Amino acid sequence: MAVICLFLTSCSTDIEINTPALQAKIDGELFRSSIKKAVIYDDGTLVISGSSGDKSISFTTTSTNVGTYKTALQTISKVSFQKNQTKFISKDGETEGEVSITEIYNNEISGNFHFKDLKDDNGNPVNFNNGWFYRLPLENGTIEEEVPQEINPCLLNASLTALVNNTEMITDNHTAKLFGVDDASILITATNETEEVNIVFMANVAPGTYPLTGSGNYSASYEVNNDKSSALSGTLIITNHDIETKCISGSFEFETRSGSQISQGSFDFGY
Repeated sequence: MAVICLFLTSCSTDIEINTPALQAKIDGELFRSSIKKAVIYDDGTLVISGSSGDKSISFTTTSTNVGTYKTALQTISKVSFQKNQTKFISKDGETEGEVSITEIYNNEISGNFHFKDLKDDNGNPVNFNNGWFYRLPLENGTIEEEVPQEINPCLLNASLTALVNNTEMITDNHTAKLFGVDDASILITATNETEEVNIVFMANVAPGTYPLTGSGNYSASYEVNNDKSSALSGTLIITNHDIETKCISGSFEFETRSGSQISQGSFDFGY
């Protein structure tokens, strides 16, 4: 009887044996998952995840075979821990850790794990120790196919040219993005090896003439050799804007605060 009591006492301190169970010490604090899953996907990968309150963990191994998987060998991927709104993820070459699958029996999986140096966006680390999972029922999952994002033909064929201090500037890389919720704006960017032009205008802009400044709803900047200067004054002329096809064209000229003269600018863009 004394032996049985001793066993039960030791099990009730840090680690409780439940069926099934998923838990770990995260920076010394015990995390015990109330919701846990072990999902096998079509490509053979295994994703183990669990959550409790505002905390959740997840990690992926390349297969479900019994054995040890290591971050250093890239047989573990996508390790994450989230607390409140802060997410810590594994970083290639920085995060160390292992997952050992010790048993698969009756379609249930057991094992243990530990990870060191998951990082949040600010570089703060978090560590997992004494992690283990016990008799998690294996579920089948399907990898959702990523629907390729359609690129606006007007953006694929975009162009922007200008004279910079009377020297022709021809760009070969073009991007455009919407930003903002209320009163959304469009930022178009055109670059070559050494130069970059940015122009901002309202997303619902109508054909017409607008003053350009260094900030605000209608603004521009020019950068050469990583030296960026915003517009001091200038003019933007929208000649055509089709909101349905998201195609826009126009012309521009402006002087930067550093004294560069951008003239005879024209663009034909999509977003």
